[in-house]
Amino acid sequence: MDSPEYGMHAFLWYHPEVASRDLQIIRDAGFGWVKQNFGWRDIEPSKGLFDWSHTDWIVDTCAEVGLDLLVRVDHQPQWAGGNYPTNGPPDDYNDLGDFLYAVASRYRGRIRAYEVWNEPNLAKEWGGRRPRPIEYAPLLRIAYRRIKEADPDALVISAGLSPTGTDNQT
Repeated sequence: MDSPEYGMHAFLWYHPEVASRDLQIIRDAGFGWVKQNFGWRDIEPSKGLFDWSHTDWIVDTCAEVGLDLLVRVDHQPQWAGGNYPTNGPPDDYNDLGDFLYAVASRYRGRIRAYEVWNEPNLAKEWGGRRPRPIEYAPLLRIAYRRIKEADPDALVISAGLSPTGTDNQT
């Protein structure tokens, strides 16, 4: 990895006509990366049943434009529990591992990095429960192992934390 490398978060999911323009703007502004959320519930609505239509388009278009892709994976499906519909860790962390293995296998060498979850230090991102690092660490461990099994060259990034300034449950 060159240092420093910069990127921008984009929302590419539902409007390809705007997303194509946005990706070109990101590239033309001199950024080399784009970050996009891959909502687990949008891709695997039932265990083992995948809808790759949006993700295929995003991965292909980022490659065409010449941007490296960082995907943030969270938003568990209903079947995985985790106090759905809030964003929360699945009841069985291995379900997330299976999902990440499927994604990393499908896009081996095409998704450069994976961010595992979002802001797990906030209750609203951790199933409405008080966040506990001792719960996030095993999730990250399983995610790392399964991504690396499928794509050894992929980067695995721990979830970004939100600055809160408090030690409460929000």
